Amino acid sequence: MKKVKFKKYTDEIFNALNYHDESEAIVDFAILSASSKYAEFYDECQKFENKYGKSFDDFAGEIRGKIGTEKFEEEDDLMAWQFAKENMDYWENRLEELKSALQSAS
Repeated sequence: MKKVKFKKYTDEIFNALNYHDESEAIVDFAILSASSKYAEFYDECQKFENKYGKSFDDFAGEIRGKIGTEKFEEEDDLMAWQFAKENMDYWENRLEELKSALQSAS
């Protein structure tokens, strides 16, 4: 009984949002969620690019090339930037896959 009641409410919401069915809403939700995650990590990468005035690859090469000098803040930033970049790339790829799947389904 509860499932039927829940379906009635979701159907009303989907109709109000101009979705034709649940799968259309799910795809849209996935794209929206992936876009949000991508933007979060993109902003983090931009913060580091602005701070150091260079790309991740240039900064990583510079830090890794320094032998015998340890700058903990830069090394910490390198690890955080690498994490942000890897996740940005991951979510960008997921977005491209979703959009490609959506286009091929049309």
